[in-house]
Amino acid sequence: MIFQIEEILRATGGRLIQGYENTIFHGISTDSRTLQPGELFIPLKGARYDGHDFLREALEKKASGVLVEEEKVGDFRWNGYRSKAVISVRDTLRALGDIAKYRRGKFKSKVIGLTGSNGKTTSKEMISVCLETTYKTLKTEGNLNNLIGLPLTLLKLDETKEVVILEMGMNVPGEVRRLTEIAQPDVGLITNIQKAHLEGMGNLERIKEEKGELFRGIKDRGTIIVNQDDPMVIDLARNFLGQKITFGIENSADLMARDIKLRGKSGTSFHLVFKEKEMEVEIPLLGRHFVYNALSAIASAIIFGIELERVRETLKRFKSIPMRMEIIELREGIFIINDTYNANPRSMELALETLSEMRGKGRAIAVLGDMLELGTYSNEAHRDLGMKVSKFSIDFLIALGEEAPVVVESAIRHGLGLEKAMVVESHQEAISILKNTIKQGDWILVKGSRGMRMEKIVKGLLEGEA
Repeated sequence: MIFQIEEILRATGGRLIQGYENTIFHGISTDSRTLQPGELFIPLKGARYDGHDFLREALEKKASGVLVEEEKVGDFRWNGYRSKAVISVRDTLRALGDIAKYRRGKFKSKVIGLTGSNGKTTSKEMISVCLETTYKTLKTEGNLNNLIGLPLTLLKLDETKEVVILEMGMNVPGEVRRLTEIAQPDVGLITNIQKAHLEGMGNLERIKEEKGELFRGIKDRGTIIVNQDDPMVIDLARNFLGQKITFGIENSADLMARDIKLRGKSGTSFHLVFKEKEMEVEIPLLGRHFVYNALSAIASAIIFGIELERVRETLKRFKSIPMRMEIIELREGIFIINDTYNANPRSMELALETLSEMRGKGRAIAVLGDMLELGTYSNEAHRDLGMKVSKFSIDFLIALGEEAPVVVESAIRHGLGLEKAMVVESHQEAISILKNTIKQGDWILVKGSRGMRMEKIVKGLLEGEA
């Protein structure tokens, strides 16, 4: 990545405080620990840190220049660093996004932007592997889907990349709008709209409007991919004037999945119908909800002119993402569903539904941690969770977290036997109970929000089983 200083000034509207107008930056860094000589350092502010505290470290590591927020310029003594470029901007986070937007505008690459309450990362990964069969792609790595991660991804863009797949997260109002403004997507996907991140957003209608910023921000003559089984997504798509391709299971759509079958550790299969074309599709992920991710990937492939046969073969070889409905055989006849990456009310329901369907003649055991970031809706959501445990006829419930008593009480009140539900105080207690309880034929779901670190329970069960 080569940036002329005039490009940085043009992109950010910044002011050159000192340095030379012919300065060239050999990359951009937001982390002084990994900064390389010749790069431009952009100090960002977080809840527990301020990157401006590391300006001296960055300059001593031979950064060619730094961005500094206007109010911070006078706080630093520049003696000894007079040859370094110092650019004053109003907000360094916004400046990072502006530089990424400028970079995006330099190339003809097509950009796919996707957001949603559930399934963003899985959809992103499926779309990526399908498009990689034909195009040179760039994608969001891991969960770098926020106002820092997305710009840093775009800064890697160069003339060799034909398609960019960008995941867009949302924790605060205005985030999707800003991410869309930076990414300037040609194709947009909203996977679904559910109750998640209510602590920062307030209510479901607000979440809908915020997610809708993606469709509203799609470039002229762009395309959106619409989940026909989600009423809120349908409503957001209604006024879009560009091209649409729809997918669904329950409702009529361009791409339809029928005859869905859960095949245990082998994954899920379905019958795909698209116009006059029909075929069987297999994905090595267990759960009806993963069919939606596959349909969105197939829709993306169609938009980019990729043969359906090639897509089918690609999805068949798709590698599961760790901690997302990951099937682990603990020992012969005992399976763990490791879905510990995160949780919200809808994803909990889907995971419980899958657990119930897979039990066969064995037992369904749910080990559930709290769902976080639900704000004032938290108590109600955990009461509903307990009801769903009973609804899906789960055989045994172990709950961990502050809301665990609410989940257990609700499950018992809705019909789960007293002896089949318990609250535990720690991961280790849950591990000990499970090791003394599980037997051949059992399926064990372990799930909770990221902050609950439920993967510790999976790790504890696996210890000694190798």
